[in-house]
Amino acid sequence: MTSTRQMIITLCIVALTCAIILSFVYAFTSPRIAETQKNLMLDGLQEVSQAVEFVEIISDTLWRALDSLKKSTGIVFRVFPQGYGGSIPITVGLDRDGRITGVRIASAAEGLKETPGLGAKITEPDFTQQFIGKCAPEVQLKNDGGEIDAITAATISSRAVTAGIRRGIETYAQYLGEGYDKRDVFPAAESFREIIRDTLWYALGESDTIGIVFFGVAQGYLDCIKFVAGVDNEGTITGVEIVYSSETEGIGEAIRDQEFLNTFKEGTAEAITGATVSSKALIDAVQKNLQRFKEYLK
Repeated sequence: MTSTRQMIITLCIVALTCAIILSFVYAFTSPRIAETQKNLMLDGLQEVSQAVEFVEIISDTLWRALDSLKKSTGIVFRVFPQGYGGSIPITVGLDRDGRITGVRIASAAEGLKETPGLGAKITEPDFTQQFIGKCAPEVQLKNDGGEIDAITAATISSRAVTAGIRRGIETYAQYLGEGYDKRDVFPAAESFREIIRDTLWYALGESDTIGIVFFGVAQGYLDCIKFVAGVDNEGTITGVEIVYSSETEGIGEAIRDQEFLNTFKEGTAEAITGATVSSKALIDAVQKNLQRFKEYLK
């Protein structure tokens, strides 16, 4: 009986000692593990964006990308579409125009379960580099009307990636509109005071309100057009900038030309030949929002 009691006491002492040692080890290594995980995450974000800083918007899912001047250069997001063998972890970078700056697909060591030698080829540069510079409508397999070549014998994995990235862009592109500099459209203002969240601001001078800045959305030919505009107290437009558009290259995207945008300040904005739908949509939306917010002009 005494021997059994001694054995129990010995086991308890050993277990307690091990627990104490493990707690010390955990306390010592936990910060280092957290720092390592943070660095790995940062490395992954920097692989798809040239930004120097990332501000988390949605935990482990969405970040705003900032340059050295704290100005937004776009966003980075993560999606997990269902592939042939399981979910596919993908990190994607977007510039302020909604175009892809980088795609990183997790390796097998990071949890990718696609078939080695087939579906796993989605991680290779020959596949991921195809996405660079593309916007949402272009991110589909060529067989589906897009511009991405599928991997031979791995169509399911290829289609899962394109669908996941396209849905991610459609879901998170709305956050691109929050990174613009309001001084781009109202350079005379010294500061801005928010009136309607993420939509309307007073433009402030030295001691008084000198106008407003508003954010608006127009329906273009292919996709929505997001813009920001400034208006002084006389009702004169001080500037219009495109925050996001994905119109036809060389045609609808002519709305981004500075010469066209300057016509808003001159009061001579007219539809662009060959880009009538896109340009007229922007002109109408600017005027509609100006009427909507004119009561805030002093």
